Amino acid sequence: MKNFKNILIIKMSSLGDIIHALPSLYVLRKAYPNARLTWAVHEAFAGILPGEPWINEIYIVDRKKIRNLSYLRQVHRDLQSCHFDLVIDLQMIAKSAVISAISGCSCRIGYQDAREGSFLASRPISGIHKNDHIIEQLLDVMRYLGCPVSEIEFPLHDFSKEMVSVSKLLEKRGVIGPYVVLVPGTRGETKKWPLSSWGTLAERLSSEKIFNIVAGVKSEQGMGEIIRKYSPSSYTVNLMGETSLLELAALEKMAALHISSDTGPLHIANAVHTPIIALFGPTLPDRSGPYGNPNCHVFLANHPGTKESHMDTIPVEQVYLKALEMIHS
Repeated sequence: MKNFKNILIIKMSSLGDIIHALPSLYVLRKAYPNARLTWAVHEAFAGILPGEPWINEIYIVDRKKIRNLSYLRQVHRDLQSCHFDLVIDLQMIAKSAVISAISGCSCRIGYQDAREGSFLASRPISGIHKNDHIIEQLLDVMRYLGCPVSEIEFPLHDFSKEMVSVSKLLEKRGVIGPYVVLVPGTRGETKKWPLSSWGTLAERLSSEKIFNIVAGVKSEQGMGEIIRKYSPSSYTVNLMGETSLLELAALEKMAALHISSDTGPLHIANAVHTPIIALFGPTLPDRSGPYGNPNCHVFLANHPGTKESHMDTIPVEQVYLKALEMIHS
C-alpha cells in the first residue's frame, strides 16, 4: 500500500450521496491515520461532515461559480498550493472532474461510473461490487488502495449540542415521549409519495396518540402545511424549515422511527441507526437504499426501478400497520 500523505476527496453533493461516501472516509482514515485529508464539498452539505481526526480540512466549492473561469483559476491556485499526492473523485461527473483536473495532482482516481467525461480527469476504479450498493462501489475504490474493509461506519459531525436544542424545540411544541419523523420531500417528483398519503398516515398515527414530526427544508414548508390540514391534531407537528442539517441529524437520532422515500434525510436516519420505513419506486433500494441497518423495512411501488413506477401504489394502510409494529416492538 503506497504511503500517501496528502489526500483530496471530492464529493460535493448531494446529501444522500455524501452520506454514502462516509464509510469510505472511515476506512481511508483507518488505513492512513497520519495522512492529511481534505474534502471538497458544496457549502450546503459541509455541515454534516466530521472534523478531526476524520477530516483535517473542508474545502468549499461554490456551486454557483463553478462555470466561472476566474473562479476556477482561484480553485486551481488553492488546491495546487496544497500539493496533494492523491485525489479521490467519489462523484465522477463533469463538475467533480474539473476539480480533480485542476488540483495539480498527477495521481487521480475515482469510482467506476465515470459519467460526463470524468474518466478524462480521473482513472475509474471498478471492483467486485460494481453491481452492488453504491456504498460498496465507493468502498471498492478504497479496496483498490489497499484499505481493509471490515465494517460499515458513518463518521458524522458531532451534534450533541443540537440534541439539546432539538429536545427543547420538541418540548416547546408539546412533543413528549417517542415520535416518528415523516419526511415527505425528495428531489424528483416521481419519487414522492402523495401528500394525501402522508396526510392520512399522519392522521392515523395521531389517532393512536403517536407524535409525528414532519421534517424538511424551508422551501418545503407548504407540504407540511398540507399534511397538517389532513391531520390538525397536536400530535402532528410541522418542523419543516426549522432545523439545521445537524439539528435534523439530532432529530433523527432521537426518533423512534423514520419514514420517507428515497431522500437525503433517509440516509441520515440510517447513519445514526434509527429504525426506518423506506418507500421506493423509480429508484431501487438495492443500489441506493438504507444500507447495513437491520431495523429497516422497504415498501416498493409497482414496477420498481422503472419510469412506469407510481408511488401512489404504496398503500397507506400497510405503511401505517408496519409503523405501529415497529414502534411497539
